[in-house]
Amino acid sequence: MEDSKTEPRGPWIEAPPDMPTREARPTASRAQSGASSSAASQPTAEGPDENFDLPRGTRIERYVLLKPLGQGGMGVVYSAYDPDLDRKVALKLLRPDRQTPEGHSARAWMLREAQAMARISHPNVIAVYDVGTFYSQVFVAMEFIQGRTLSTWIRKEQHSWQEILRVFLEAGRGLMAAHGAGLVHRDFKPANVLVGNTGRVCVLDFGLARIAELAEAEEESLAGEDAPREGGEAREPLALELPDGDIVMGTPQYMPPEQYLGQGVDGRADQFSFCASLYWALFRKRPFEPRQVARTAAKTSRASAGAADSWRQLPHSSAAKEPPTDAKIPTWVRRAVMRGLSLNPEDRFPSMDALLEALSQQQRRVQRRGAFAAAGALALASAGVGLYLYQQSRVCAGSDSIVASAWSPETRQKLEAAFTATGKPFAAETALKVVRALDGYAGAWSHMHTEACEATRVRGEQTEELLAMRMVCLDRRRKDLGALTSLLSEADAKVVERAVDAAAALPSLQPCQDIASLAEQPPLPADPTLRASIEKLDGRISEVKALHDAGRYKAGVELARKLEPEVVATSYLPLQAELRYHLGWLLQQSGEAQDSITQLEQSFDTAESGHADRLRLEAVTKLIYVFANNGHPEEAKRWGQVGQAILSRLGGEAPLALDLMGNLGYVALLQGRYQESRDYFEKARVLAVSTLGPEDPKRAKVSHGLGLAALRMADYPRALSLLDESLQQTVAAKGQQHPEVATRHTMLATAYRESGDLEKALEHVQQALEIRRATQGPEHPAVADTLDELGMSFIALKRYDEAVKTFREALEIKRKVLGEDHPDLSYSYDGVGQALLAQGHPAEAIEPLRKALSYADTEPEGLAQTGFALAKALWDSGPSPGPSREEARKARELYVRLEKPKEVAEIDAWLGAHAEAPVPTPAPAVKSRLPKRKSR
Repeated sequence: MEDSKTEPRGPWIEAPPDMPTREARPTASRAQSGASSSAASQPTAEGPDENFDLPRGTRIERYVLLKPLGQGGMGVVYSAYDPDLDRKVALKLLRPDRQTPEGHSARAWMLREAQAMARISHPNVIAVYDVGTFYSQVFVAMEFIQGRTLSTWIRKEQHSWQEILRVFLEAGRGLMAAHGAGLVHRDFKPANVLVGNTGRVCVLDFGLARIAELAEAEEESLAGEDAPREGGEAREPLALELPDGDIVMGTPQYMPPEQYLGQGVDGRADQFSFCASLYWALFRKRPFEPRQVARTAAKTSRASAGAADSWRQLPHSSAAKEPPTDAKIPTWVRRAVMRGLSLNPEDRFPSMDALLEALSQQQRRVQRRGAFAAAGALALASAGVGLYLYQQSRVCAGSDSIVASAWSPETRQKLEAAFTATGKPFAAETALKVVRALDGYAGAWSHMHTEACEATRVRGEQTEELLAMRMVCLDRRRKDLGALTSLLSEADAKVVERAVDAAAALPSLQPCQDIASLAEQPPLPADPTLRASIEKLDGRISEVKALHDAGRYKAGVELARKLEPEVVATSYLPLQAELRYHLGWLLQQSGEAQDSITQLEQSFDTAESGHADRLRLEAVTKLIYVFANNGHPEEAKRWGQVGQAILSRLGGEAPLALDLMGNLGYVALLQGRYQESRDYFEKARVLAVSTLGPEDPKRAKVSHGLGLAALRMADYPRALSLLDESLQQTVAAKGQQHPEVATRHTMLATAYRESGDLEKALEHVQQALEIRRATQGPEHPAVADTLDELGMSFIALKRYDEAVKTFREALEIKRKVLGEDHPDLSYSYDGVGQALLAQGHPAEAIEPLRKALSYADTEPEGLAQTGFALAKALWDSGPSPGPSREEARKARELYVRLEKPKEVAEIDAWLGAHAEAPVPTPAPAVKSRLPKRKSR
């Protein structure tokens, strides 16, 4: 959002010239749009049959059924297509309404549970996208993951105990996330865990598993044999009848005794089920007989006479049989599993977190270190251990030398020399700040590269497949760093001006350790030639991004266009989506809004096909800005709804949320929805404080946007405080003499002028003008912008001759550099008219005021202010009141739309006092107009 005199301008960028645009077609979710699709194939009015035999093409809300994936006592799961968001989902259709054991409506219970589950955002929990009703049934639309259940993974494949433990640890992290959100699964078992083809492990059916067919109890009673079919477990939870007639829900092979008591359970119940599942996976035997656990629970229930905490009377022993002695499972794993299977919850681990810690690889390392310490008593063994540890420490060495290919002491020297050679007064300080930022990025890269290697090669915590994905991601970030440092090493004055922002725009390293995001990425092709081509093009796209961030838009467009055929030829969707994203943004910066929208929309669609949600959100964020900046704020608002839906699905990642909130604040500001704008910028500010370093330039831009919203709402004390904060943050990020510091001084001048502190206003605008002329030259358009604000200060000080002269000087610069048709001239024309009117020359003021109104890009409040000034000029200069009153009414309508009651009342009073033919008199001083949005 690169801000101008008055407005933040999108996602930290510069605003290009105005261009025509076209209608876009953002697609919102059902909940956002309020619309649902008509059914291609609908069941009868009574709803579907209980056999759930729905044909392909049936629509459930907006979802189109493809084929059934599985069926059980609770219902059936279909693969389905979501046409609004163009993705495949898993849609679970639950059986018609029944009563739960507690007598509640199963339909209402399931809705509540699914809505609660949708709040969990964790890579080891299946994502719930949507929940709703279909006749008398509940449906849940979930993330579609290609893979198999954990029970199938265990039964049909051979795995080491280390691999089994790794998968269970990931599932346990999903349970831990649910417990953190206040949810207890109550039916954890291998059949409720998915192992994706990419290796991702996800827990599903939180809470939903409690609802089951009571008739299922007739099929498998408590007295039956507990040996599962093919070594597996019951596929649906059972309704079990205790000896005293109570009904409880659960799967007996995994259910803790307190669950039989029919009382509330906590996360320790899931801990018991988790350990029962892990016991079976490791030893291929059941840890206990379900009927014995049920009898223990029934006996405890009778003994405690229905006490609310009867579970406290459970025996202090383990439910599990001793594991087979021939199984080569470490003692510390056995011990943790047996503790988790304690009959009394108080004897288990205090939390899922504590259990996972006990089962973690760290425990294995502690055991190994203990063994080495014991062996250290022998000199020979001690030498062997020392050699082993040294070798392990060297396995992942070398990250610093790898990143040095992108950022080295030699590169740093070249950068500093290039910056100094520009002769700009802010070059030396900018070089210092950029070097500090690049040093930090390179250091973080090296640390993450080493950590990723050690997680696999030293600690054994992740697979080689995951390591490969992390290394591909990190290698791309290294290319981004190298492309930028190469460009900065040959910087000209324009590049130096943008260098701090360019360094701050380096892509976050966080996605390179996000397992869920990495797992969703399409794998690189197996063909070595094609893979090499993609890796080479990765580096060229990094060059495209660097050209954009450095402000070299034309060169960036040329390179992106050149690469386009080669990228398309790879058929690799993530690469195509990224190139289109950068090309679309470069085209917008180059003033080609129509082509920009086309490329950004294609990037959005391609990223969806490639499961790249982060890139989709970045494309949406840019589209919001493009539509708002080119006269289509409603389209921008609709894309904002799409962006917020994607952000929610991603779990609200702070860096992405920050850019989205900033742009939504900008759109609201542009439309005159100042309260809404302030709310968005407030959210962005919280994110900036928690996410960004103290010298990150985005922090200043957020404060600037929030200050503008306060200024528009006439909250002058808050506006002055925030705009001064933005000034200080910009100085901290870029130095005292940077051109952007002049922008902050100019905006503060506006705020002081509007608040009535004219001397302060003049002081800040003069500082801004001094910086502009020194850093950008006397004929730069930014100098003209600053002259405009100086002219407004002169009007407020009643120094009208100086005001007219200043505005005409600004006009001369703009005509020379931008041309007569550029919309930026409207502000200077308005200033000339305002000054002449205040000076008592209404007839001379009419022409420049009409000229100011002729530019299409003028913001609503600017139009209102200029229109009212024209009304006064017409009244004071001519005998006919008609045109004058008409201009005043137009201005009044704009102020009504902008919800400006004070200004509306002022015009009403003026219209009431000017109902007759005017008598020419010198005009009083006029209220100065707020600056219009700028394009640089």
